[in-house]
Amino acid sequence: MPGTRRPRVVVVGDVAVDVLVAPSGPAVHGADVPARIRTGAGGAGANTAAWLAHLGADVTLVARVGEDAAGSAAAADLADAGVLPALTVDPDVPTCTVVVLLDEGERTMLSDRGAAARLDPADLPALDGADHLHLSGYVLLDPSSRPAGLAALAAARAAGLSTSVDPQAAPALTPEFREWVRGIDLLLPNTDELAALGGSETELLGEMGTAGAVCVTEGARGARWVDHRGRWEVTAPGVDVVDPTGAGDAFDAGLLVAWLRGAGPADALRAGCAAGAAAVGGLGARPTGRRGVSPR
Repeated sequence: MPGTRRPRVVVVGDVAVDVLVAPSGPAVHGADVPARIRTGAGGAGANTAAWLAHLGADVTLVARVGEDAAGSAAAADLADAGVLPALTVDPDVPTCTVVVLLDEGERTMLSDRGAAARLDPADLPALDGADHLHLSGYVLLDPSSRPAGLAALAAARAAGLSTSVDPQAAPALTPEFREWVRGIDLLLPNTDELAALGGSETELLGEMGTAGAVCVTEGARGARWVDHRGRWEVTAPGVDVVDPTGAGDAFDAGLLVAWLRGAGPADALRAGCAAGAAAVGGLGARPTGRRGVSPR
């Protein structure tokens, strides 16, 4: 039976300010379109870290922020969420900002990675005492931060940690990505990212494959887990989608906490889908409510 211990997870990824824009109608070039605009805490790595803490893990987030109000606020938000922020402050560039355009449950993102693009191997802390390292694919997809991502995976392997990677952005994936993450325990793509990586879970598995297991999210349809033992599929809980931002980050956290506590593939998938459903049911990419309580 799965245990209740607190997994110790190090997340390497971005911290960002999300600017959520819900226009009242289609954007018209040269016109002024009324919109509902809100700002909130974001960044794929930071979102996953916040959900991990919410679901009962001990979490350290490794990231880089600007020497600005947004960076200071991000550190405070993370600490309040129960995450230990291991943030390098960059005096030369601002904290990452992402404009999220919301339209009938879909999203379009405009990103300025700012300080996140300058994450460096020297920013990585020692991994003593950790159980698992989770890496956001954005770190690898940007040539400026890629050395830090590769160094994090190498350090985790040397320390005996299990590892996971979320590819994050299908249009930016290339065949080289599979080489960068070869040997990880869990690859966490959505269906578009899987297609960009070759389209078949079996191609990503095996002794010389990319990952020990591939866990694919399919949005409202649910998720599946494929490894050398077989294939498991679960359906997602029904939910009214308010904002899909951060759903994949929440799924990663739910699945990882369950798996690190000893859950099998089906139960880990269910935990991931429950967290993803909780994320899309509210505005913003972070959990709300009391920490350590699984979403229902």
